[in-house]
Amino acid sequence: MRINTLLSAILHGAFLMEGAAMQTFNALAVQVLTGQLQASSFGEEEKKEPVAACYALTPHAAGLGIVGYGALSEVPAGSVAIHTIAGVMLPEDSWFTGMGTRTIGQRIQAADAHENIIGHVGVWRTPGGSTSGLESFASIIAGTQKPFVSYAEQMCSAGYWAGSSANGGIVVGGRTAMIGSIGTKIEFLDFSGFYEKLGIKQIGANATASTNKNAAFDQLIAGNAKPIQQELLDPLNEVFLSTVRANRDGKLAAKQEKELLSGMVYIGQANVDNGLGDVLGTLDDAVNLVAQLAEQAGDASASSAQSATISNSNTVSLFAKKNSVTLGAAMFALVAQATVTAAAAAAANEELVAAGITGAALITEAQEQAYEATAQELTTAQAALQTANQELTTAQAALKVHTDALAAAGVADVAALVKQRDEFEAKAKEYGAMDGDTSTTAVRKNGTSDVETPDADASQKLIDELPHNQALDNNPLFAARQ
Repeated sequence: MRINTLLSAILHGAFLMEGAAMQTFNALAVQVLTGQLQASSFGEEEKKEPVAACYALTPHAAGLGIVGYGALSEVPAGSVAIHTIAGVMLPEDSWFTGMGTRTIGQRIQAADAHENIIGHVGVWRTPGGSTSGLESFASIIAGTQKPFVSYAEQMCSAGYWAGSSANGGIVVGGRTAMIGSIGTKIEFLDFSGFYEKLGIKQIGANATASTNKNAAFDQLIAGNAKPIQQELLDPLNEVFLSTVRANRDGKLAAKQEKELLSGMVYIGQANVDNGLGDVLGTLDDAVNLVAQLAEQAGDASASSAQSATISNSNTVSLFAKKNSVTLGAAMFALVAQATVTAAAAAAANEELVAAGITGAALITEAQEQAYEATAQELTTAQAALQTANQELTTAQAALKVHTDALAAAGVADVAALVKQRDEFEAKAKEYGAMDGDTSTTAVRKNGTSDVETPDADASQKLIDELPHNQALDNNPLFAARQ
C-alpha cells in the first residue's frame, strides 16, 4: 500500500511553513476527507526513474551543468555537490514530495567525506515543512567540514532555520527570491461541522490525572489562544529565533531585527539589505563561491570547518551593511579569510568598479607590507638626498675659497701655483747658499729699479737751497773736507 506521506504529516505533525503553502495543503486535506483525493492506494507502485546517488557541478567544466552520478567515485575531482531541498520539507522520503531531509542529510555527509567533492551548494525551493528531524538536518549542514553555501530561491520558515546554518553564507537567488517567514504559528481545521453533516459526533474523555491532556487545543477551539501559546508556540518559537540569531550573528539589520523575526517574507534585494541574505547572485555565483572558499582553505578535503569556511559567528561580516550596492561572489569569498591572494583581491576590485565604487581598492596584506617597505625606502632615500645636498653646498663653498686663493696668487690653477712655489723655493735656496760678504745690487728693468729710492725730504731741499748754504757748498774749506 502506498500512503500519501505529505497528507499524513499534515494531519498528524507540527509544521513551520509559509502561510500560502499551508493553505494549499489544508485544501488537500479537505480533498481527502471529501473523497476527491486518496490518502493511500492499494494499486501498483508507479515506476520512477532511479534517483542519482549524487548531483554535482564541476567548476572547470561548468558548461556541462548539474550532472547526476550513480556513485561519488564517479564524480570528477574538484566538483561541488548540489543538494536540492524543494517543496514541503519532510523527514522521510515520499512519492508525493520526493526526498526527505533524512536522506538529504545523509547525502550531504557522504559528499562531505569524499575526496572528489570540494564543497556544497544547497538549492532551496521550499516554503518550510515539518519540525520533525529539522534540528538534526540543520546541524548536519552547520557541521560540514567543507564550504556549504545556501542558494535561496525560496527559503522560508523551516527552510530558513536549516538553510541559514550554511557555513559559507547565503546567496539570494535573484530579484524574485522569497526568504523569511521566521516565526511560529499553529493552524488546523475544525471538522466538527463537517462531521455533524455526516451524522458523526466526536466524544472524548480524559483520565482523572490527565487534566491538561489536549487542554490547550480545546481552549484554542473555544477561542482562547493563550494556553497553547504558552505551552507550545512560544517555546518552539524561541528555539527557532535563537537558532536564526546564532546563524546570522551580527548580520541582521539591528533596527529591523524585531520585524525580521516576526514572520514577514521579503523579496530579492531586500534580503541582502536586511541581512537575511549575503549577496544577490545566480547558482553559478554560489558554485564559484564554494570553489573560491575551498581554494582559499588549501586542502579542502582535510581542513576543518573553522579553517576551510566562514564560521557561523562571522558569516559574511563584509555584508553586514549593504545599503544599495550588490557585490558579487569574488568579494563575498574574501570574508573572514586569514590570507587573500593577489588574484582574489583583483577579482574583488573588478566587482567594486562594476558596482560603481571608485576611488578605493582592496590590497592584500603582502601588498600592504610591500608598500610600507617601499615608503620606508623612499623616506631613507630622501634623507640621504638631503645629506648629499648639504655636503654639496659645503663643497661648493670650499671650492669658492680655493678659487679666490688662486686668483689672489695670480694663477689660474693649482698646477701654476705649485710651479710658482717651486720657483720661489729654488730662489730662496740659491740666496741661502751665498756667504754673508756677497753683495747684491738692484736689478733694473726697463729703466726702473727693483730697489725703491725714496724721494728727498722736501724740507731738506729747501734748506739746501738757502743762499748761505749754497755759499758754504762753494767754500774751499768745506770742499776739501768732502
